[in-house]
Amino acid sequence: MKTLKAGCILANTKTGKVALVKREKRNDVSFPKGHLEKGESLLECAIRETAEETKRVAKIVDKTPYIDRYTTPLGEECECHMFLAIDDGKSNNTSTDTHDTIWVPTSEVESLLTYESLKKQWHFFKDKVEKLIK
Repeated sequence: MKTLKAGCILANTKTGKVALVKREKRNDVSFPKGHLEKGESLLECAIRETAEETKRVAKIVDKTPYIDRYTTPLGEECECHMFLAIDDGKSNNTSTDTHDTIWVPTSEVESLLTYESLKKQWHFFKDKVEKLIK
């Protein structure tokens, strides 16, 4: 059975930086994303997961996702829908599933991402992000 996930490439138009999450338990750097919950749309999941992991509000600016299919190191088959979003301020999300959020210039995003699948996502979104933040 395939696991559905969703998340955001979160750009801050004021600082020109992109949010990445550093997950200590997994010792990796990723975009904010997570598992789809019952009754939730993929857009709702992307916004919720971004709020949980970064404590920021994601405003989706392109509802056409980049769809990534991959197998995790533990053998889980995943389909992840990533959306382009802008940072719309501090979230009131109270989840404890928070990771360290690092804001980085677009020139550093690829070098910090841990997995090749994330780097492919970044290649898809990079030009769109750079147009958003200029």
